[in-house]
Amino acid sequence: MLSKKMALIKGGINSERNVSLVTGEAFEAALKELGHEYVVIDADKDFLHKLLDVRDQVDVALLALHGKLAEDGVVQGICEYIKLPYTGAGVLGSALGFDKYYFKQILKFHDLPSAKFELVHARQQNLDEVTTNFSYPLVVKPSREGSSVGVTICQSESDFFKGLKLASQYDSEILVEEYLEGQELTVPILIDRALTPIEIRPKVRFYDYENKYTAGNTEYIIPPELPEETIDELKTLAWKTHQACRARVYSRVDFRMHKGRPHVIEINTLPGCTPTSLVPKAAAHEGIQFPQFIQLLIDNAGLDYEGVR
Repeated sequence: MLSKKMALIKGGINSERNVSLVTGEAFEAALKELGHEYVVIDADKDFLHKLLDVRDQVDVALLALHGKLAEDGVVQGICEYIKLPYTGAGVLGSALGFDKYYFKQILKFHDLPSAKFELVHARQQNLDEVTTNFSYPLVVKPSREGSSVGVTICQSESDFFKGLKLASQYDSEILVEEYLEGQELTVPILIDRALTPIEIRPKVRFYDYENKYTAGNTEYIIPPELPEETIDELKTLAWKTHQACRARVYSRVDFRMHKGRPHVIEINTLPGCTPTSLVPKAAAHEGIQFPQFIQLLIDNAGLDYEGVR
């Protein structure tokens, strides 16, 4: 294996910065174990200057990023421009996966089951006058945000208006969805296959930011307590979703078992790799330890326009 020098990019300037920093720590520990040379770059306001300063010294950008201006195609586009291969999905795959409204359009086009939805334009509509065709409970979320930031499960009209105003703090485009009941599950994708699904059981509320990143708040069951044919269906739907969104190398597709059938909630194209994160759990279940997982990301780093004139 030829030695490569990594630019480990973490941090960012969004609501998921702290999560990214923890992911970055895990990535850095793996790089040390693997024996790779690397430089650490914080994707803060000086990110462009920092990256350009080291461009001629590094071979791969290892992206330990999440959220806006990071997981949405922005950093991927910068790497494309300076021809620095990077880990994870490309520009289009990142953008499609991050924008929940357009992601839902992709699901609909490919006939993949998901919750019915409406879009609210916060810049064009008076949020106090918005109406919905869905009955309660329903879900309100920013279209472009991650880690369940700004999400509200609304039980009443009062909750609905509060949810709209909360979501509008994070995005001008707001998604309103019918509420899906049932088990919550996730299926990681790695390289060319779906890994073992994981059932997610928060002890309180739903799988929100606090329950995602606080150890002990959520139980994880792998494999899930479901019939084998349902597990196979989850894996098939996850792989189809991954492909439909032009995701690359790895992702994580989230589901709800609504009325006994899997429904896609969303896709994460740079899924978290913190101590409580799910992709490393699924990989370890299948015998892929964390350093090996990171090496696979590095080995499969690339560019959308590689080899294209």
